[in-house]
Amino acid sequence: MISPSGDKMFSTIEDLLSWTSKRQQAMAGNLANLDTPGYHAKDFNFEEELSSLTMNATSSMHMTATEGSSNARMYEVDSQEKPNGNNVDLEREMTEITKNGLQYITLVQYLNSKIKTLRSAITDH
Repeated sequence: MISPSGDKMFSTIEDLLSWTSKRQQAMAGNLANLDTPGYHAKDFNFEEELSSLTMNATSSMHMTATEGSSNARMYEVDSQEKPNGNNVDLEREMTEITKNGLQYITLVQYLNSKIKTLRSAITDH
């Protein structure tokens, strides 16, 4: 999707918001299975998702998603197993849920700022 301003920023932000939602679901699943024997925690890697973005040649301020959509891949968390074979670490999950929430809020605030700027440009002319 091309944004009204001619760059792909809105599409990129949409992809990242979708990614944070997927990650939140994965971590909620981990918490739901905190005591499930043999369950292994799953997660997505934010740095891997960011590395899928490239800079638009027209400006170093523009980010565009690579062709296709998100390449984020779920992986099993490498943490110590409990005697029942479960490796969900409550402290890790709560920390990561907090970080993911902050990333989501930051993305929404940035998106709101872009929309406000566009609205201002439209109404000032």
